[in-house]
Amino acid sequence: MILSDTMKNPSIEKPRTGSVTIKLDDADRDRIATLATAKKRTPHYLMKEAILEYVKKEEVRQNFISAAESSFEHYKEIGLHITLSEFGHWVDQVQETAEAPVPACHT
Repeated sequence: MILSDTMKNPSIEKPRTGSVTIKLDDADRDRIATLATAKKRTPHYLMKEAILEYVKKEEVRQNFISAAESSFEHYKEIGLHITLSEFGHWVDQVQETAEAPVPACHT
């Protein structure tokens, strides 16, 4: 007999689930229903996947923005950088030799 993880260890909680209401007009509901039928999925599945994909994309975007802001703050503190032309030259070198050294930062 195979036991699930929650049966082996009762202290592990199952993920919470709950309902969320989204108000859509009839035209949008019809579009979702039509697509769900064509894809042989439920409207619920399509909406959940769309929301999760959006959240994932926005999390990546926010992480990128945070990294850029942090990088800019670091630059303002120490002033070290490479120029766009130095970066472009390095990219050209990397295409020829993957081990091309990154240009040294300077003020």
